[in-house]
Amino acid sequence: MKNTMLKLLALLMACLMVFSCFVACGESTENPDGTQQGETQKPDDAVTENETQDEVSQALEALDEIDWGGEEFTILHAEMYQSEIWGENKVVDKENGGDQLINDAVYERNTLLEDNCKLVFNHIAKPGEAMQSSVINEASAPTGDFQLITASARDSASYATSGYLRDYIDMGVDLDYTWWDSGTADFALEGQVFFMNGAHNFADDNVTYVLIFNKQLQEEHANTVPNPYETVLNWDWTLEYFNQVIQGVSSDSNGDGSYNELDTYGFLTTWEYGNTFFMGCDLRYVINDRDSVEPTLFLDSGKMEKALNVLELATAIYHDNNAAFMSPPGQEALGLNAFKEGRGLFYGEVAQNLTALNREMEGDYGVLPVPKYDKAQEFYRTWTHDIGSALSVIASVSDKDAETVGNIIQMYAILSYQYVKPKFYDVMLSTKSVRDPQSPVMLDIIFQNRVYDMAMYFDLGFYELFKTSVNNADGKFSSSYTSVQRRFDRKVDTILKKLRDN
Repeated sequence: MKNTMLKLLALLMACLMVFSCFVACGESTENPDGTQQGETQKPDDAVTENETQDEVSQALEALDEIDWGGEEFTILHAEMYQSEIWGENKVVDKENGGDQLINDAVYERNTLLEDNCKLVFNHIAKPGEAMQSSVINEASAPTGDFQLITASARDSASYATSGYLRDYIDMGVDLDYTWWDSGTADFALEGQVFFMNGAHNFADDNVTYVLIFNKQLQEEHANTVPNPYETVLNWDWTLEYFNQVIQGVSSDSNGDGSYNELDTYGFLTTWEYGNTFFMGCDLRYVINDRDSVEPTLFLDSGKMEKALNVLELATAIYHDNNAAFMSPPGQEALGLNAFKEGRGLFYGEVAQNLTALNREMEGDYGVLPVPKYDKAQEFYRTWTHDIGSALSVIASVSDKDAETVGNIIQMYAILSYQYVKPKFYDVMLSTKSVRDPQSPVMLDIIFQNRVYDMAMYFDLGFYELFKTSVNNADGKFSSSYTSVQRRFDRKVDTILKKLRDN
């Protein structure tokens, strides 16, 4: 079974690679780094099936024998993340859809985890406040009721800075394997890593920001909006270009003399997409990695002028010429419904909306990366909302058990990489959720190049700044940033002191 799943994943990646090469074969222009346009953005064809098997074999050999003594090993998790943690045996989805595929893969992984680690795998689902109380109580007065935690990235960051979590590195977890997301490893504080994303969780993939387009409207405006796939692979998919192509599409569809959610637009989006344009242009607030002494501010290194240029463009996209409609916070369904009804050329939201569109939209659509700042930018970038899941270890795990727990975590991640991630790709990167062979190539570009900025997950005061300035068109970003900047060092010092004291 293991080899079959690896072959499926390798075959999928190979198909995407071949298509990507086919689309780009007519282009001979070079990118700024000397590669052919579209070349660095295709799926990672350098990793062969044999190399993948070698990496898995090497990691499993390093783990040696894992023995939890037949006892329960438990994950405490927020209720919304249950599908990535717990699979039921012999549950039949009559439509045999994506939920069935994921459930079966998760169940198989959990069964193999029990066999390989000599444990009884269990989970505890809790709503928000009850979960927080459970984490605090277990960290301060250990009961051994659970060892791992799956919470939102924002809650995980809060638990980390409160001293409730254990360090992955101290438990001997090797975070440099393919099944770990290196971006979350760079959230290190004091040389410690407290929560990780990777093959074991996919809620973070579902809340990764993408751009979706209506094929019929694009064809109707083909003179001004040429094939977006070609534009992406030709390196021309920039923020300035995007602002140009959404112009002239909007119309007062219901004829009431005003523009609202019942009309047609070049761009439908949400408040959060202001942050997405910021990240998509390869900007961030805080830079950090496992080798850093402490986090530092990105915009202080001469990048503020670029940020203001992006702000000006993003504000124009949101506010000029009725080209865009922004769903007010809490009313995000307005934009989604307008797109489903064919009243939006582009729709900016998270990837999980692809499955909703597949069920409910009659017209054809495709998916694209977020526009870049300019052609010189090396990658198309995006980010993952802070409600995405992350895996952490409760601080009450004893030193005696730390190495074993670390090994179980690694086995959990490896098995997820072998069994769960391929099925998630089958669901997300297939005609079940996207309707042409180009869209999976675009999604692979998106998932490979996400930005993880501490400011979007830790309580550092930056999260609202850019999107608020875009939404309000008030020109206050620089002054608001300066105000938060003055408090940054003090906040970081407070966080690090708390970690040292625990």
